[in-house]
Amino acid sequence: MSEPEPTTLALVPRGRGPSEPRTLALTGPRPSPPGPAGPAPTGPAVAAPDPPIPDLSTLPDAAWQDDTGTPFTLTPARAGIHLGTDRDGRPVALPCPRPEGTGIAVLGESLFGRLIALRLLATGVVVTAATREPGQWRSIRHAAGERLAFSEDPAAWPRHAPAPPAVDAGPQALVSDQRRAPSSAVAAGPWRTVLHVTRTIPRGAAFWHRPDVLLALGAEYAEAVGRLLGPEAAHLTARLAPGEIVLFRPTATEILRPDIAPGESAVLTPGAPPAR
Repeated sequence: MSEPEPTTLALVPRGRGPSEPRTLALTGPRPSPPGPAGPAPTGPAVAAPDPPIPDLSTLPDAAWQDDTGTPFTLTPARAGIHLGTDRDGRPVALPCPRPEGTGIAVLGESLFGRLIALRLLATGVVVTAATREPGQWRSIRHAAGERLAFSEDPAAWPRHAPAPPAVDAGPQALVSDQRRAPSSAVAAGPWRTVLHVTRTIPRGAAFWHRPDVLLALGAEYAEAVGRLLGPEAAHLTARLAPGEIVLFRPTATEILRPDIAPGESAVLTPGAPPAR
């Protein structure tokens, strides 16, 4: 008796009879079953021709429709050293140090210049003070060490080439309370900040004609602000409440109250009783 042929199982869909096995042609025709090897080919191998590249000029034109709504934009971050808090409780920063040179004109007392110098030193900036009262800087010099220098001639500043943070000497700043304003060219250049603080605008000072930032530290400077920025700015300054200051920039005007930490007060006014 001959052996029975092996039984095979075929999965047939319900409701259909047996038919040819169905395959999915994913990559090409089904290969033929293996057979005896034929004679090896002779002569050089011939590579298959590359597929033709379509002519892109024959493709139809299509207009791209962006339905995302408002265009995506990037705006500069309002970075800098903290200055105070505006009337809505939002922080206000003084835009320095930054890659572009920054000229800051301040109508007020020289104490404000020392406050900004102290905060610049805290960020790693090398500060040079051009001052009529070097004794007022003694406590800051004690805290800052060699990062604070003094110069009677602002034209000789900077001592080192200004550079980005953590590169060489890093950013440089000049803080002056002298009667004569620094040259406007001193603030032209990367990673440098020049601040001049005075109670009266120096005559013919180009530095004060177009500063990057103008600060008025009280309503009593409204008339001076008006000479620089016009009657609307003067009216705004005249309406400042006690303790408020105003910051003018080409892109914004902000009214704020300066924030001063107890540690800063201890350095800026040594020997004074602590504020309550």
